[in-house]
Amino acid sequence: MAKVTRYETWVVRIPYEEGRFGTHVVLRLTDSDGRQGVGYVSNLTPWAVKAQHAAVEAFAERVLGRDPMAVEAINADLLRTGTRPQFGGLARSAVSVVDIAVWDLKAKALGQPLYRLLGAQDNRVTAYASWNLWWQYDIQTLVRHAEEHVGRGFRQMKYRMGGVQTLEEAVERTRALREAVGPDVDLLVDINWSWTVDKVIRIGRALEPFGLYWIEDPIPADDYEGLAQINRALQTRICAGETYHEPQQFRSLLDRRGADCVMIDLEVGGVTQWLKVAHLVEAYGLPVASHTCTEVSAHLVAAAANGLTVEYLPWAQPIFARTAAVQEGKLVLSEAPGLGLDLDEAALERFRLDS
Repeated sequence: MAKVTRYETWVVRIPYEEGRFGTHVVLRLTDSDGRQGVGYVSNLTPWAVKAQHAAVEAFAERVLGRDPMAVEAINADLLRTGTRPQFGGLARSAVSVVDIAVWDLKAKALGQPLYRLLGAQDNRVTAYASWNLWWQYDIQTLVRHAEEHVGRGFRQMKYRMGGVQTLEEAVERTRALREAVGPDVDLLVDINWSWTVDKVIRIGRALEPFGLYWIEDPIPADDYEGLAQINRALQTRICAGETYHEPQQFRSLLDRRGADCVMIDLEVGGVTQWLKVAHLVEAYGLPVASHTCTEVSAHLVAAAANGLTVEYLPWAQPIFARTAAVQEGKLVLSEAPGLGLDLDEAALERFRLDS
């Protein structure tokens, strides 16, 4: 019976487009048979990266000597003893990194790709391009980047409009994108919790002729009643959930029918808890999508019966020796055991950030 014997961590900061960087906390576990399991999450709050890194190391320390096959028990133990009201999100984030790495070890020990171990039938999963289409770009740049995404093989892409102030600008940007990519490419828009209920309804109705795939996070995430009001008023699918980390938050959204699609971040507690939330959402008859951590999340969306699409962000790719290719709008997952990811040691050192 193999046991976890060692852990290593890194914080890396990687450029991925003009003036933008992704910061990631990375963990590698080694077991007594020499297998290595990889986990990571992306840090979206720079002021917290030191605490996040320290928490990952603290939880990794606690899995030394544990059997990776007992991943459910490990996850439950870490969450039960590590979560306090004032630190709940941070604890779940750190547990998530450890949980992902333990699942990678388990799948490798069983000689199965993670998506297959979790029950997936197909190694191809729909993905959407989720970078280079920020509201800060002028329309010409936006259009050029959208055309580049089509050239990369994407058939779905997400643009942001949180900073857009007027209905006229929102329509102008959306029309330009639709004309650039044509009617057969799905356009998703993310408002990043920046508008009001009335503004979302007013602009959302004006955008309906463009056939948007979804409107994501239109208002603050804890305004469940507001989300429900928007969902009732618009024909376009509403997507929400990426900042939730407790099951009750998802229940609050689902019970009010505040979304047509639920986005789940791996920081809910890793693979173990992501799947539990996906099953909860399935009970309400709704699909799920992933948030960040493309290389891991793709396995989960592929395995979930209600999996819809994977958020594709290339910001962590340079630290991996290989990643999944995009073909005709789908990620093609590796047949290699586990996540199919090997860390590039030279890249880890090149992008290392002293946290």
